[in-house]
Amino acid sequence: MSGWSLALLRWSYVAFIVFASAKTIIAAHAGHGPHGWPVAVLALIEIAAALALLVARLERAACVVLLAVYGVAAALTIAEGEVPLRFVYYAATALVLASGQIVPARAPPLAA
Repeated sequence: MSGWSLALLRWSYVAFIVFASAKTIIAAHAGHGPHGWPVAVLALIEIAAALALLVARLERAACVVLLAVYGVAAALTIAEGEVPLRFVYYAATALVLASGQIVPARAPPLAA
């Protein structure tokens, strides 16, 4: 993946996560949703970690925090009877961003 496309992915991912988490905080503050303030705290942590993905020295630690947040969010989603597939996607994207690489679609041939 080229530098500019990885940067575009990074910035669009961070913008989306910040936007979605801000909506979650607003909904929790308004009393919507079954989990209230714990979800708002989780969303605040998610915003901080997403923004930390923009700092090269912090991106791996930010990825670890995001994976933990997505794990908790997935568990809460399962408890509500929903499928947490979106958190798998968010986690995979965070891993790609933290590694700075895209795994090739095809593995190179094995040496004989």
